[in-house]
Amino acid sequence: MIVLAVVDDLLFQAKIREAAAPLGIEVRIAKTLAQAQDAGADPAVVVVDLNVMSADPLEVVRALRAHHPAVAIIGYGSHVQAELLAQARAAGCTTVLPRSAFVQQLSTLLTPVDSEHRGHRATRRRGS
Repeated sequence: MIVLAVVDDLLFQAKIREAAAPLGIEVRIAKTLAQAQDAGADPAVVVVDLNVMSADPLEVVRALRAHHPAVAIIGYGSHVQAELLAQARAAGCTTVLPRSAFVQQLSTLLTPVDSEHRGHRATRRRGS
């Protein structure tokens, strides 16, 4: 299984790789839309840092959603950026989480399950 992570923050790159390793998941890091589009095989999950500095995160989400209509796209960002989180959902993220919830749920989010089910599960946890 491949996870494509559009993340330029080294700490979050490490957290994603650390969560993926015991699950046997390959992580491909992209910092720009072009790198994400050139990442190779179709990912099972896409993770997008909504505060990525090296690309327009909403453009990345829209482009990846158009290219991978069935893939789970998980966006995460600051909890105080409610408008950005809503825009990410509208752009095509199946799951949108504040950073803290993303880190807490990372292993579960990367586990291969139905993407629609994953989105509902994450939404319920966020509302808890």
